[in-house]
Amino acid sequence: MRLDSTRTALAVLAGMLVAVGSAAPCGAADLRPLMRGVAEHWRAAQLADGALPYGWDFMADRDAGPSGDPWMYVVRQAGAFFFLAEYFDRTGDADAREPLVRGLRAIGAHSLPLGKAAAQGWVEHTGILGLPVARWKLRVTLDSAGWLYRPEGPARVVSPDGRYSTALTGATAVALLAELAYAHASGDEQFAGLREGWKQALVDLHVPGHGFRETPASIDESDYSNGEAWLALARYADRFPGDARVQATLADTDAALMARYSAAPSIKFHHWGARAAAQRFRTTGDARYRTYLLAQGDVFLRRYARQLAADENNCAAMEGIASIVGVLAAADAPDEATTVARDLRAWLDRETAKLPRMQIQPGQTRLALGGDAYLQAPRLAAYAGDFLEGVYRPATRVDASGHCLSAMVIMERAGLAGGPG
Repeated sequence: MRLDSTRTALAVLAGMLVAVGSAAPCGAADLRPLMRGVAEHWRAAQLADGALPYGWDFMADRDAGPSGDPWMYVVRQAGAFFFLAEYFDRTGDADAREPLVRGLRAIGAHSLPLGKAAAQGWVEHTGILGLPVARWKLRVTLDSAGWLYRPEGPARVVSPDGRYSTALTGATAVALLAELAYAHASGDEQFAGLREGWKQALVDLHVPGHGFRETPASIDESDYSNGEAWLALARYADRFPGDARVQATLADTDAALMARYSAAPSIKFHHWGARAAAQRFRTTGDARYRTYLLAQGDVFLRRYARQLAADENNCAAMEGIASIVGVLAAADAPDEATTVARDLRAWLDRETAKLPRMQIQPGQTRLALGGDAYLQAPRLAAYAGDFLEGVYRPATRVDASGHCLSAMVIMERAGLAGGPG
């Protein structure tokens, strides 16, 4: 590391000039060049087994993940392909098609067969899975009896290592989202069998009156998995409205999750839940989803916005806020919704303006660290297009870039950014 205030200032200025529109509000900024940068980097960097590189810590000059196998973070891999598929669906960029095919095949290879145990339905409907005490003992008892799942059947769950105890429902959900977006964009039905299997797993892992079990071997839920699974089934129901089991699962899930996260909001659930409720509103037109989104937007302004540092990568939150604004800013929205949408839009504008500062530029080998400090890191050039974990965070990660790509797609789709209509 070296200190040189003049050269650092020039380097920062040059980077800002390269990224046209960096200071413009999101209503005026054309985000396509930034989106394309992520997609092009991922296409060039995709590994032989279909995975995307997990990321790089430029300060330590090593892989950003503690494991050398990027599939150990299978939920982030599947999520990245979902974000890339959304980009493909939105832009029609043909160069994204082959990486998606390779990625979906690889996720399919990491999927395990799953079926409902004979007693599973009875266990779920007794309500004992919602008991707040002795949960570890209950899980062990039910698992030992084989009452939680069968390791065979038509459903498929995504696992990083071939174990059901690590097969996250969230990974299965984002895999389904990736396939739905890819099939919609391409018309390619080669993964229809996987789509059906992943969808069936989400239905099987749903607990009536609650959310979704985190893994087949678990009786607990997680905020992430609940939000991801809700969005996946919402998107599936929009594409395939005739699936009665999905519709019944969603009717229960909608009520249970909106009630729970209205009473006890969670920042981990917030952006996924916002995306799911926005999808349900677009599909059904039911005003209760807009009411939920209005309340969640207010929670964000009062509680979460102050927790998110201005120089950090907040792209995941941007996904949720762009989804909320897209619903609340509609012409028929009530005055209260318009006011909340205005304040959320102002936050979104500030976050959008800093996106070019977080994206690694072609040929870049130096990174500002704040003040007069900078990091000379020749390896940066190999990650051009990736987004950093923060303006002054010298590391990138596949999900950090993916959430930024997704946020930009949502903003453009909602008319909150420039680009083709």
